[in-house]
Amino acid sequence: MGFSNKLIATSALATLLIASALTPAQAQETEVRINQAFQSLLYLPLYVAQEKGFFKENGVNVKISTGGGGSQSWAAVIGGSADFSIQDPIFVPKSRENGGDGVVVAGIQDAPTVFVIGKDAASIQDNLTLFSGKRVITSPEPDTTWAFMSYLVKQQKLDNVKLVNVAIGNEVPAIVSDRADYALAVEPQVTQSIRQNGLNSVYSFSANKDWYPFAFSSLTTTKEYIAKNPEAAQGVVTGFEMASRFIYKNFDESVDIAAKYFPNLPKEIVSEAVKREIDAKGYPETVLVSKKAWDNNLNIALYAKNVKEYPSEATSYENNVNVDLATKAKAIADAKMN
Repeated sequence: MGFSNKLIATSALATLLIASALTPAQAQETEVRINQAFQSLLYLPLYVAQEKGFFKENGVNVKISTGGGGSQSWAAVIGGSADFSIQDPIFVPKSRENGGDGVVVAGIQDAPTVFVIGKDAASIQDNLTLFSGKRVITSPEPDTTWAFMSYLVKQQKLDNVKLVNVAIGNEVPAIVSDRADYALAVEPQVTQSIRQNGLNSVYSFSANKDWYPFAFSSLTTTKEYIAKNPEAAQGVVTGFEMASRFIYKNFDESVDIAAKYFPNLPKEIVSEAVKREIDAKGYPETVLVSKKAWDNNLNIALYAKNVKEYPSEATSYENNVNVDLATKAKAIADAKMN
């Protein structure tokens, strides 16, 4: 064998040895596109899975994009520019009512992490009659905070509660200017209002046992994608399972990751907001979306007329939630992380 042939053979052997040393995840890494409705602290498991390498560890290379709203993110999946989306899972049964094959594969927010903030520090958690005669800021009908508050008023038969609709993002200025007594808000707006405007968090929907768990934000895709890409789909869901567990066990590092994705927020606000999310069990302890979590979301969706009927063949838990991927993800995470 000549020198050049020996060099080629040696190079080929080295390449073979390097390839054999790669883990299965590294050797078979698949690109996956995830479209999030917004950049949101509610979606912290996505950022943790990306930054801690949990996606890559499970064989997928995730590219994150932002839709600008739930309908836009789900449309990205339907239109083929994304493989998964993160938003309110209600878009899946809504599309199935029109013949779609969408499916929910993992929980991103497992609690209705909406809080009531106001000037008065008195807690309303165990005395909802304090809402009587008060003005409460919500988003316009049929958006989430309007649906939450109007459903609570109906559910608890509260008297003389006036809902004041403002555009999303204008809730705190409306209270400060005395247009209302209370407002419904999510993080980090809640913590910002407390630290910067002297307001108080007086009610947590997550702490209401009738509302927890709740499929508030979910990872969604199509049955067709799962059928064509079963290993990639499993890798994504397992990455989220590992990320959610990491958040509950590694608070400081999770806050560091959150701060990286929200550089314009003071870190103390990020830290307090993440803690409030954890205390409310907003991030799922396991990504399997339960039947109760689905029921709680769909009951509100039906009230807000976001679906035509519940339960029905198009809106049922069994036809909308894939439990197999999350169940297997739990087993894999148990083996890797315990």
